[in-house]
Amino acid sequence: MQEKFFQLLRYTLDKAHALPSEMSDGEWRMLLEIAQQQSLLGLLFDGIQQWMEKAEAHIKPPKDVLLKWFSISERLKDSNRKANAACAEVARLFAKSGFRTCILKGQGNTLNYPSPFVRTSGDIDLWVEGGANRVLDFLRGKRVCGHVAYHHADAGSHKGIAVEVHYRPSFMNNPVHNKHMQEWFRKVQEEQFSHEVHLPEEEGWVCVPTYAFNRIYQLAHIYKHIIQEGIGLRQIIDYYFVLKQGFTEEERVHDERLLKHLGLYKVASALMWVLKETLGLDEKYWLVAPNEKVGQFLLEEIMLSGNFGQYDQRVKHGASPWEKNLQRLQRDWRLMWYFPSECLWEPLFRWYHFFWRLRHK
Repeated sequence: MQEKFFQLLRYTLDKAHALPSEMSDGEWRMLLEIAQQQSLLGLLFDGIQQWMEKAEAHIKPPKDVLLKWFSISERLKDSNRKANAACAEVARLFAKSGFRTCILKGQGNTLNYPSPFVRTSGDIDLWVEGGANRVLDFLRGKRVCGHVAYHHADAGSHKGIAVEVHYRPSFMNNPVHNKHMQEWFRKVQEEQFSHEVHLPEEEGWVCVPTYAFNRIYQLAHIYKHIIQEGIGLRQIIDYYFVLKQGFTEEERVHDERLLKHLGLYKVASALMWVLKETLGLDEKYWLVAPNEKVGQFLLEEIMLSGNFGQYDQRVKHGASPWEKNLQRLQRDWRLMWYFPSECLWEPLFRWYHFFWRLRHK
């Protein structure tokens, strides 16, 4: 079943790929379930619509599956329009207070898709210039500061969409790699806070990261979630579309060196294998050589975890804080054989994070 799912996904991304020759009603229902778990319903329905124009009747989705898929896809279009409007408005609100901003992931990624309305939208992740102290003081002054973490703070919601304000785009558990990462963010931030794009349907202008930034940053984001809770295919597809924008050989060599400097090389090599094997990513879009052993492990984790680990049956969801800490240690142990640096430093970073939060209450 998994292979048929990836066949449909590859066809959706590139019509040169072949489609499954047979599909039963039961398999269609299983496909719908996998697509829900991986938050890819809108993207896959876009491919299904094109497939149905030439598919034989006996392999088309049953009516109940098609209607459910269609209904969810229409809701996704509405949620993307709402998210675009909210992103533009939140960015304008910060600009009026003298803060430059940059939309991380999310609605910026939709611009890389075949249609900007097929991606499952989520929270608004806003990188705000100024550093942790200044940004947190501003949020508290506006009385919208919720939970505070090392790299972001919850800032309530806008039009029903949760807003996360980042003063650091991401981080690493390993202190040396984290130091290098924060230095790199500071080095390239000017370009990100001045890289404007126009959102669909005249919603307005916002800043989003450059493709050069996202080739590194979105990989770091994926890695962080692999270590912490699990990652799904939605974020992998986002990264696929970032790489598909292309880069020169000089840029590839630069990125390869930077990935090593930041401790991201191994996860990059695993992800290249996943993208090659499951999505058919051409060699000219690989940043580094694929690592089959780690890639196979990563793919298994992706399919077991679902979107942000929400469908991982190995995890007790709704656990108490102590149970969550124990589960994190168990996860560290399981992943350590593939990603030892981040996993060995994770418990120590958790202690550092605890005291960091106390200082920034």
